[in-house]
Amino acid sequence: MTHKHHCVGGYSSKEDSLILSATIDGKRIETVEVSISKLKVIQCRGLCNKNSKHHSQILSLVNNNMPFIEQRLAA
Repeated sequence: MTHKHHCVGGYSSKEDSLILSATIDGKRIETVEVSISKLKVIQCRGLCNKNSKHHSQILSLVNNNMPFIEQRLAA
């Protein structure tokens, strides 16, 4: 599902991308694109491609959990 103020719908066909959605109380705050081959965040943006007030916490959470993401991808 694409949101009219976010371009994440165009990433579904990228083979090297893992798309994650950061939500609070069921509301999408930011969308995160992770490179599968490099295991690093390529993009992390909220509505209208802007950073939310939670941006740094979201990046830290994803980066700190990259070893778990790698394990899941290998499974």
